[in-house]
Amino acid sequence: MSGAHRGTDAGKRRLWTLAAGVWTLVIWGHSLLPAAQSSAESSLVMEIMTPLLALTGLAPDLRHTLVRKLAHMAEFALLGALWTAALPPGGAGGCSPEHSRAWRVLPACVLTALADETIQLFVPGRSSQVTDVWIDALGAAIGLGAALLFGRKKRRMGR
Repeated sequence: MSGAHRGTDAGKRRLWTLAAGVWTLVIWGHSLLPAAQSSAESSLVMEIMTPLLALTGLAPDLRHTLVRKLAHMAEFALLGALWTAALPPGGAGGCSPEHSRAWRVLPACVLTALADETIQLFVPGRSSQVTDVWIDALGAAIGLGAALLFGRKKRRMGR
């Protein structure tokens, strides 16, 4: 790889890192919202998704829970994808570059989720849920996997 190409990659990685940092702040910002405001946001999404959710046959209160949990998963899927793009592939310790990246991205996302749920302990009307950490981790893993697949496909097309 030429020096100019490495410089371009480093610049892109800095932008991805900035995006991941900003997105982390957005996630934590949502956790700082009081319960009434957070619920209002969920209700707006519910209104938009009602026709689709009605097809599930779920009771309205279960639909609301589903939307909130899917929102958690989506937030962290994006975070996992951003961190995957930000971190250079590494193959330390005999790991493949993908495995090495996963072992760096997933702990960072789980720590972000733990901090997110801890923030909610201090916000009026909010609570911390261990299940949300697991849902966030699953979302991060989905984002990581999608980013790795996209990167692999991109590399194959470039050959």
